Amino acid sequence: MSSGSAERRVCGTLLQLGSAGADTVHGAFRVETFLDLSSRGLALALCHGEVSGDAPLLARVHSSCMTSETFGGCDCDCAGQLDAALEAIARAGRGVVFYLLQEGRGAGFVAKARDRMMVQASANRVTTFDAYARMGLGRDYRRYDAVAFAAAALAIRAPLALLTNNPDKVAALRRAGVVVADVLPLERAPSPFNLHYLAAKSRSGHALRAPRPAGASAVLPEPVTYFEPHPLPDRPRFVRVASYLLPIRGRAAVHWFRLHAYFDLVTHRERVVFTYSRDASAMPLIGAERESLLARFPLRTRPRSARWPESVERIAQRGAGAVLFVLHDDSADNGAAGAGAIAGADDDLAWLLAHHVAPRRAELLTHNGGDDGDARTLRSALERHVAVT
Repeated sequence: MSSGSAERRVCGTLLQLGSAGADTVHGAFRVETFLDLSSRGLALALCHGEVSGDAPLLARVHSSCMTSETFGGCDCDCAGQLDAALEAIARAGRGVVFYLLQEGRGAGFVAKARDRMMVQASANRVTTFDAYARMGLGRDYRRYDAVAFAAAALAIRAPLALLTNNPDKVAALRRAGVVVADVLPLERAPSPFNLHYLAAKSRSGHALRAPRPAGASAVLPEPVTYFEPHPLPDRPRFVRVASYLLPIRGRAAVHWFRLHAYFDLVTHRERVVFTYSRDASAMPLIGAERESLLARFPLRTRPRSARWPESVERIAQRGAGAVLFVLHDDSADNGAAGAGAIAGADDDLAWLLAHHVAPRRAELLTHNGGDDGDARTLRSALERHVAVT
């Protein structure tokens, strides 16, 4: 995602990798990419205008949320807050979003997925904070040292006018040496899909008005059952850690997909399979998607590899489908093809995707009019496990 640079500065634990442009729906931003030499993860800074002046700088410190920013889920307010922050900064003419890859309040994607499963299985009697406590986790594991280091690398001297509703984040930033001059609320209207989540945040101390959507909370279309993590008997390298329902924004409606989360003991990475089963008589569409880190932001033109919104619409129209998501590697913008990642030597990944198709027949989900090298590779891998048309 980032371009090369003749000079790679080190500030604190951050190594500056380079910069690239991002044409967002709110205007042009410059994306500065850093590698944290301690965690080996990436950190981004989206800059707009001149950020090195002395006047207080409008800023958002944002922790990643794959479920809303990559998958299009609308059961939280994370993607909405990111969009609102970029809009406010573009309107102000200068500012920065520090984007930190720390899922699930720093506890990781597995904890987040199990949190959502636990909440849904309880019919929302358990909150996200209760779920963390039941898993033996603290409320928040996020760290903000990278913000101070990135600000130094970008010659940001001015105090920040911080866009946030979270008083704990303000306190944590100040402990990390970040000067915060002002705190500005960043609130979006609740929806039936995130009402319980926002209500829990409001009760926990976030500066949110009591959420009052126009309608009642959304009702899950099917039950969600809690379970303990367990390896799949036929492929023990995959530990099944969570399964829950994710409402995904479509062009004209919200579609309920089931998210199946696994931990891969061979690669030490999360694996995610989405299934959709509204029409039991329909032949499911089956495919693989790759994540583009840049596509997490609201761009005017999405990268060609970011095909998930189209896949959501086509699967919802068909009434059945299954998709394996090849997630971004936090240590590098891998750019690996979704299909290529489950072909050949890693036959188990093809099996994992086919495992979610019953009966064992499906139609391949193709793009670009079928002239898709990824799809050809994927077909070859899947045909060992499922009849593909």
